[in-house]
Amino acid sequence: MSSEEILQRIWSALDFATTQGTGFTVGFLGTISNEGGPRIRAVIMRRFDQSPERIFFATNANAQKVIEIRDQPQVALTLQDNDSAVQLRIEGTANVVEDPAQRRNAWESLAPHSRQLYASPEVPGRPLTENVYSLVDDSEMRSAFERFAWIRMDLAWLDWLDLAAEPQHRWQFRLNEGSWRGQRVVP
Repeated sequence: MSSEEILQRIWSALDFATTQGTGFTVGFLGTISNEGGPRIRAVIMRRFDQSPERIFFATNANAQKVIEIRDQPQVALTLQDNDSAVQLRIEGTANVVEDPAQRRNAWESLAPHSRQLYASPEVPGRPLTENVYSLVDDSEMRSAFERFAWIRMDLAWLDWLDLAAEPQHRWQFRLNEGSWRGQRVVP
């Protein structure tokens, strides 16, 4: 396969992950903590735009990863689709989307049970309080949008590893002056 064909497979896989749900739907995002160490956590890819190439995901605005992204926007994302035996590693720059209309559109695209995750005023990762499992009241649900953050990751580097191919195929791509340049590398 050519580099262009592999790149198209990557774009299709990312699109399917956000529209149909695949092994790539949940990925592991790496950030740099305030102490300088790595932090990894699972995120659900919510949207993929192909031009320019961007991945979007939602999180609580009070989550530590939001602080880390604001302080150090260089991030990495690893996706693994066990059904197709393909791994995709991505590096890029993440930003918290501040535009109210974009945030509102993203919020409204979430299922009601996903919006419910933002109803609690509790800060993710903090010690539990006694009332954390209480029913959410209407005022908390009305303020849930305030705790919603929409994160955009601009893609800059890709590493595609197809473990099912014989022999295994691995390609790396780098965005350079608006164009993706790729080459096959040793798996």
